[in-house]
Amino acid sequence: MKKRYLLLSVLAFLWVAYLTIASSGRVKTTENIYPRYVIGHVKSYGMRTGHGNIIALSPYLHTYDFSTRESFRGMLHYYLSFARQQGLLNDSTIVVLPEYIGTWLVAANEKKSVYKDTSIHDAMQTMVLSNLFKFGYAYLTADAKDKQAAAVFRMKSTAMRDIYQDAFASVAKEFKVTLVAGSIVLPEPTAADGQIKIKRNGRLYNATAVFGPDGRVLSPLTLKEFPIQEEQAFTAAAALQKWPVYTTPAGRLAVAICADAWYPEVYRKLGQQQIDILAVPSFVGGDSAWTKRWNGYNGAPTPTDVENADIGTLTEREAWLKYGMTGRISGTNIPVGVNVFLRGDLWKMGSDGHTLLWHQAQPQETITPANATGSLVNIWL
Repeated sequence: MKKRYLLLSVLAFLWVAYLTIASSGRVKTTENIYPRYVIGHVKSYGMRTGHGNIIALSPYLHTYDFSTRESFRGMLHYYLSFARQQGLLNDSTIVVLPEYIGTWLVAANEKKSVYKDTSIHDAMQTMVLSNLFKFGYAYLTADAKDKQAAAVFRMKSTAMRDIYQDAFASVAKEFKVTLVAGSIVLPEPTAADGQIKIKRNGRLYNATAVFGPDGRVLSPLTLKEFPIQEEQAFTAAAALQKWPVYTTPAGRLAVAICADAWYPEVYRKLGQQQIDILAVPSFVGGDSAWTKRWNGYNGAPTPTDVENADIGTLTEREAWLKYGMTGRISGTNIPVGVNVFLRGDLWKMGSDGHTLLWHQAQPQETITPANATGSLVNIWL
């Protein structure tokens, strides 16, 4: 009896000790600890005609931007305030943000060490150890190839969804603009009654939500149909029979998430509907990736119209211009397209990519500054 009592006492002590350690050192406020934001590149095309405008916004992100609800919303608020100060916001403005801008909310409300100069692997390990029991349950129910990544995203999915939804809804309503809210990885996300719904044990998808000027999520969400190999390890490919199109004050809007903009099938689906604007949120990992040789298509068979000689010959930048949105939109009747890339200092992953535009039947490329600053490119319709 005494041994059992002693064992229970030891277990209780270890349990309390673990909870104390796991909950200590978590970020609750980011005041005075994250870098100041800077816009280093601002460019505008066309003339104001009263028909609205599209803003391709690429904020330069830091790990602390994802640490709390306050910091994430503060980052968005800063950049939209800057756009308003430039006289670029009106009730027919669409703001397009980059892929994965919501995904890294997986790091929200974790220990301060997660936001230091560390690798994504080390940050994930810290999150696992700080949430052992939630992670364990999510891991046991995960059916993905990369069960650890799937489990981490599932256990944080409710908090991620709540911060993403609240922050974007708040700023969309405050600034009275339409927001293409980059993308976020969530379990079986859907839009209903102006809100994002999830199934905690569902398959993970890379999804884009479009927020109207009233702060409500437009239905349906756009899900990524062609995830690359790295994403396939923990996310599923969507099967979109009919591509979502959103009615906005600036026109009919469609979204293609990153690699989706490289496939002819997507443009065939887009061509079945009247679309005025195509938004492409993207992420290219690795510093200076834009200048490296292109290794070809990743995650799905190469389309038959791709020249095999281009693989290993073109640079990544040249391949984006030829086979991405700017190269393929010309085969449609869509008059305007923007492709914006996530940039930032995030867990040593690196990032690259220049804002790409299609406007008045002319492809344009705007150079993102090499130093750690954001980019804003505006197109008047």
